[in-house]
Amino acid sequence: MLFKSSAVIAASLATVVSAHQNFHQFWVDGVSPGYQVAIRMPPSNSPVTNVSSDDIACNVNGQNVPSGVSTATAAAGANFTVQWDSSSHPGPIQHFLFGPVTNASLATGVGSWVKIDEWDETNGTFASNIMEANGMTYSFNLPTNIANGDYLLRSEMLALHGSQTLGGGQFYIGCAQITITGGVDGESCSPDIQLPGSYNESDPSIYIPDFYNGFNITTYTGPGGAVATCGTGSGSSSSPATATAAATTAVATTAVSTSSAAVAAVAASSSSSVATSVTIPTTSGGVQVSTSASVVPTTLQTVAATSTSAVAASSSAAAADDTCDA
Repeated sequence: MLFKSSAVIAASLATVVSAHQNFHQFWVDGVSPGYQVAIRMPPSNSPVTNVSSDDIACNVNGQNVPSGVSTATAAAGANFTVQWDSSSHPGPIQHFLFGPVTNASLATGVGSWVKIDEWDETNGTFASNIMEANGMTYSFNLPTNIANGDYLLRSEMLALHGSQTLGGGQFYIGCAQITITGGVDGESCSPDIQLPGSYNESDPSIYIPDFYNGFNITTYTGPGGAVATCGTGSGSSSSPATATAAATTAVATTAVSTSSAAVAAVAASSSSSVATSVTIPTTSGGVQVSTSASVVPTTLQTVAATSTSAVAASSSAAAADDTCDA
């Protein structure tokens, strides 16, 4: 009996650890600076749950400067692809910019941010669960009308499986250091938010008492307000779009993995924000192991949206069984 209990505990711990996640790599117009290059990696893959902490900006130790992290270059309007660890947790993915600053490695990230991208759900399935079903890779565009300079790019995945209790929202955060070129000097984006400061644990996007009992996912909007408009011209390339009648899903024919298992990637258009096509990062061998070599993703063909009912059902079951806590 003791043996069985120990086995159950060990299995539960393994599930908890595997459900945690980090942002490990990105691609700019199909080229990556390398695995965990130009990203402020936290000391663990555990979530941030205290929204009043400086950790909410760039994760644990993310505000420490100089960061010791290199800075990658990206053109204004470039396609930006992120890849996260696999996780069954339901929730949105969002992206924010901090800057421009003189030197990204000296920016704490504590202060004013602008949201440039948001994907909450598509056809009743959370963004994270669609990513999970297809490889945890997601693409969006940087704003076109934006000032040149150094920035922190913040990728945020909010896990809502514990959102029925105050403080139960789990924020997984990674900050990349980038230099944006080809923009328009003097342009700015608005509105902005403060991190910490603009998130509150009781916000309806973070605290959802009826999450497992009548919650309507199609009404959900992520924390941090609306996607910003940048510049005085046509606005941000990531400004909100009209809701689409049906999602499109990009399905990969190649794979990438940060370990020995290859994964596929997908992108789906959001009903509340612009979602662009997703590309699959890969090396010639199909597995990314380099920490410095550039990687060119393979362009995906857009196909009819796959049914999300099975994904939603499996994700709900996984969330209900998950005991992952901060």
